[in-house]
Amino acid sequence: MQTDAFDRWLASAEAQLEASRSVDAASLMQATMARQDVQLELSRFQLAALTPEDREHAAKIARRIRAIDLRIHACGTNVMAVLDRVLPDSGPRTYGRRGQPRGA
Repeated sequence: MQTDAFDRWLASAEAQLEASRSVDAASLMQATMARQDVQLELSRFQLAALTPEDREHAAKIARRIRAIDLRIHACGTNVMAVLDRVLPDSGPRTYGRRGQPRGA
């Protein structure tokens, strides 16, 4: 029962990674909501009540998810770097202390 939730947690993280790689915002939002739902479910579990095998399975899943999270972050960083090069600076126009314009 609990191992199913851990497997769903991993599947949702993998879906987030795939959506990040393909720069699919709608799929990324859907996968993120699914992952949040599973994480809420998992937060209610008592880890002490798990069997040693289930605890080992949970630890293995958690390690894999940490690695996936790093990859998701790298995808986002790469997308933002590309957007910074492609899109013009669209920051707000502000004025300095002496009244000179700054920004876009």
